[in-house]
Amino acid sequence: MTVDESNAADERMTVSVRNVGGIERASVTFEPGITVVAGENASNKSSLLGSLGAVLGGSPPPLRGGAETGSVTLDLDGEHYAVELGRQEGSADDDAAGRTLVKDATPYTTDATLVDCFVRLDEDNPVRRAVVDGGDLHELLMRPADTEAIDAEIDRLRERRAKLDERIADLDERADAIPELEVRARRLRERRDEVSDRLESKRAALAETDYRAAAEATQDLLDSLDDTRAERERLRDRRDTKRRAVESLRDDLDAVEAELSALDADLGGESVRSRLDAVDDDLSALRERKGRLDETIDALRPIVEVNQALLADSRLPEGFDEGEVVDRLDPAAESITCWTCGQSVERADVREQVEAVQAILRAKREERSSVEARIEECRQRRSDLETRLEERSDLEDRRRRLEREIEDRERTISDLEERIDAAEERIRDLEADLDEAEADDDLLERHREVSDLEYERGRLERELAAVGDEIEAAEAAATEADSLREERADVDDRLDDLRDRIDRIEREAVETVNECMERVLDRLDYDGIERVWIDRRHVDGGTVFDLQVVRTTDDGAVYRAAVDTLSKSEREVVGLVIALSGYLVHDVSATVPIVVVDAIEMLDAERIRGLLEFFDEHARYVVAAALPEEAECLRSRFDTVSLESPEIATQ
Repeated sequence: MTVDESNAADERMTVSVRNVGGIERASVTFEPGITVVAGENASNKSSLLGSLGAVLGGSPPPLRGGAETGSVTLDLDGEHYAVELGRQEGSADDDAAGRTLVKDATPYTTDATLVDCFVRLDEDNPVRRAVVDGGDLHELLMRPADTEAIDAEIDRLRERRAKLDERIADLDERADAIPELEVRARRLRERRDEVSDRLESKRAALAETDYRAAAEATQDLLDSLDDTRAERERLRDRRDTKRRAVESLRDDLDAVEAELSALDADLGGESVRSRLDAVDDDLSALRERKGRLDETIDALRPIVEVNQALLADSRLPEGFDEGEVVDRLDPAAESITCWTCGQSVERADVREQVEAVQAILRAKREERSSVEARIEECRQRRSDLETRLEERSDLEDRRRRLEREIEDRERTISDLEERIDAAEERIRDLEADLDEAEADDDLLERHREVSDLEYERGRLERELAAVGDEIEAAEAAATEADSLREERADVDDRLDDLRDRIDRIEREAVETVNECMERVLDRLDYDGIERVWIDRRHVDGGTVFDLQVVRTTDDGAVYRAAVDTLSKSEREVVGLVIALSGYLVHDVSATVPIVVVDAIEMLDAERIRGLLEFFDEHARYVVAAALPEEAECLRSRFDTVSLESPEIATQ
């Protein structure tokens, strides 16, 4: 094989099908470009194209009648893809039993939405059906964009932005206090420096006092007075610290009380425990109801299975006379032996009773499913309530701890107040003793002034330190606010991008649909259709794509018409063009370079040619089904294969 032949082989697309639809086995190789699959109605064209759509990643096709398994394989670009099919397991009375399901798959793409909406353009294509039946074109054309996920992300970002705004406002309020705090700090420093200067002056004057002139007892009294005054200041410092701590604890307590109130408000004033008890009662009743339904279903299911087996038994009984063949032609009139009573009964009567029991069984199963869903809801509610109960218990424990701590600190403050009062009483006593000792009044006054100034300076330094802490916190708040503003700007950019993304895709979808529609209608030359296009309209619930039609009368007059004035074939063509527009808007060719077109029997050969050539401009492979007459007309232009050809070996 030459290099060119090898490349040509790699370009071919081979699809092999086993036990799908009406196909037992078939294998078809397609060249790039347009290939027409020719065949009469019921010749398995749709089975082949549906199989191709499935291995590309779309919905599974039905299995061949009587087959339990099937498969579709695809060889393309040197890669192998496959879908293994089987039947839904279950009892005979199960509605899902026998349905085709995918057992294993390595499809060309895992994006089923792209394939089902924009690649497999068969009779059941949702875009085609939306045009024919008046469905939601916006939802279908925007489905790959996952607008719900985008809207959810927009809501999340809006919530985040609201929280950022709230936090920034709080931080700005704290940061706005910086100028006022700085003024307070400057004034406190000035007052502290003034008090410090006065204190140093008074200390110098006191140092110059000649203590030798004072009696020894007086000196002892003065020393005791200094010590007591110092002790009073230490007690005052401790008391003030405890008071600030109590204020902080009270703030925490208020926050806990607010959380408890909010928790109670969510429950409408009802206690969590009472709600939990009510849910437990509901859960118990539902479980009891489910148990009764299980018993009923278990009792009915064997009855249905046994009778279905009886009805399905087609073996001829012993002594069967050929004359009874006529009776066999009317199976409903045939009598069978009831397995419960041994009586001979009409098969139709048994079938009627089985169908009645099946209906009851289905109703009971539906009711059980509903009860199970309600049980799950109750379990979730119970879990939520237990979480709330735990939260409330934790909050109440914290409230009790805070209340105890506040009480302890208030007792400590009360004890300190008593000790301060005792110190002040001791100071008054010492001052009285000094008066009785006839100590120098000037000496006593200087001691008193020094003591008062030391206390005042200490108080100012503590207040200045507290203001300094507030300034640091306010500056940190300002820094954090600037950082959050950057985050908020990023959130705004992301919101704008998400909004623009949806708007951009919507505009591109409308423009592409309208451009494609104009080109195709011109190419297919439909009489009486002047224009078909989509209008994008915003409503409260979102965006709507309205399909618009303008027709022409025989005398050339132009008028706006309803979509249902289009013939079925015209609407099918419109649906095909809109589906291809979605193929272009979402750049599906980069994922699946194939378009599969089926159910276009309503078009003549010339219009099929024009439509497929338009599709060929955008996809590497275009595979379409056509009736033999149209296929014969297209044979000179496109590759054509027939399912009746021996080389395809369709069975």
